[in-house]
Amino acid sequence: MGISQAIKRTATGVAAAGMLTAATLAVSTGPAAAAMGKGRVQLCSQGNYGSYLEFWGNGASTVLVPPGTCLKTNIPSGTQQVEVLGAFNSSGIAFHLGTFTASASDDPGWKVFTTGTTANAGAGAGWYATRN
Repeated sequence: MGISQAIKRTATGVAAAGMLTAATLAVSTGPAAAAMGKGRVQLCSQGNYGSYLEFWGNGASTVLVPPGTCLKTNIPSGTQQVEVLGAFNSSGIAFHLGTFTASASDDPGWKVFTTGTTANAGAGAGWYATRN
C-alpha cells in the first residue's frame, strides 16, 4: 500500500470514528475545474492532510475530505460563515485554518482549497477560497 493510500485510509477511518459530531451533509465528488452554481461549495484537499467545512448558523458540516480529493455540496440554509478545518494525519485532531462569509444565496458559489503540510505542527498548512 502506498503512502497516499495509507493517508486516505487514515482520513477515512478518522471520519468513520465520528470525529465530526455535527450534522453531516450529503456530498458528491467532482473535478476541481467544474463551475459552481448558486449556493454551492466545493472543497479540495490539496495538502497532505484531510480537511472539512463547518457551516456556522446551522450546525452542519461536511465529511472529512481525504488528501488529493474534492467534494461538492450545497451551502445549507441559515449559513452565515464557513469555517475551514484540517485534520492532523497522525492523530486526526482538527485544527483551524480560517473562516469566510458565505450563504446559501451566494451566486456564484465557492471553491475552497486546503494546501501545504501538517509538518511542524501544521505551520505549513494553508487555504484559500474563490468565487466561481
